[in-house]
Amino acid sequence: MSYSHLNQPQIVSNVDKLVRAILANQISFTEVRKQLNDLYYPFMDNLDDDLFYSESIHAFIGSTQSIVGDSYPCDVIWDHDKTQRFIKTLSFYKNDIKNENIAWRYNEGQNTKSLESHIRSLTTHYSKLLFVSVDLKYATETSHLVTIDDFDSHMNKMRDFISNQKTCFEHLQGHAWALEQGGKNGGLHCHLLLIYNGSERQKDYYLGKEVGEKWQGITGGLGTYYNWNTVANKRKYEKEGLLGIGMIHRDDPLAVKNAIRTASYLTKIDKCEQQLKVWLPNMRTFGRGQFDVPWRRGIRR
Repeated sequence: MSYSHLNQPQIVSNVDKLVRAILANQISFTEVRKQLNDLYYPFMDNLDDDLFYSESIHAFIGSTQSIVGDSYPCDVIWDHDKTQRFIKTLSFYKNDIKNENIAWRYNEGQNTKSLESHIRSLTTHYSKLLFVSVDLKYATETSHLVTIDDFDSHMNKMRDFISNQKTCFEHLQGHAWALEQGGKNGGLHCHLLLIYNGSERQKDYYLGKEVGEKWQGITGGLGTYYNWNTVANKRKYEKEGLLGIGMIHRDDPLAVKNAIRTASYLTKIDKCEQQLKVWLPNMRTFGRGQFDVPWRRGIRR
């Protein structure tokens, strides 16, 4: 496989997959050697000391450097001996990766509690709320043009729009977002949940569509989106007794429970493989709105 068309986030994601596959004994020696020869040079060529990397990436860097030292990456050929030494050295980093995963699961558990508390406060306060769920991502054919800096910039602009509460964000009462990196191409993406005052907003599908189009505009056409609030999706979830998007009424305990369950997908602890592998300093991967704000009516302070 050629990696010349991939950018740093995608190359880093492929390195992460390689490291995890080796440590789980899920890849052949021949394939390890092939991927090392494909990945090592483009990875080193894109390595940026100003960015932060996951433990799996540090394991790759440490293991390869202990073998090839200061050799120019473009001159390195991963033969049988080097590959064998790499696999052996990599095993010493297994606990570091395991501990990072444990810490990540703990943080996601805390985020889940925080998000559930936020939604319970909202559903108690408002008689009905409109839940809209949109996945923000990048088109496969152009995702190689997007860096982690671009993603951070795009998300900052999107969060600014959300904070301003204008156009498709008017009457927004709550929200949550989670940044991830994963999937077939290791793509960067965001799960976005928007919670509107149901007395002021209806037509959830069209709101989701507007939000997606806003993302496309922010990204200059590089972005795409998936709107979960389609008639087909809602009909399917309703049939299964799991409908937690669209209009949620306070006096419907099952709907409220489903809304909380749906929201918790943003912070599921079994999605370790989708945590960011590369990020900027001070880059947050999860956020939610605040309930106790000055503009919210009917709150005792």
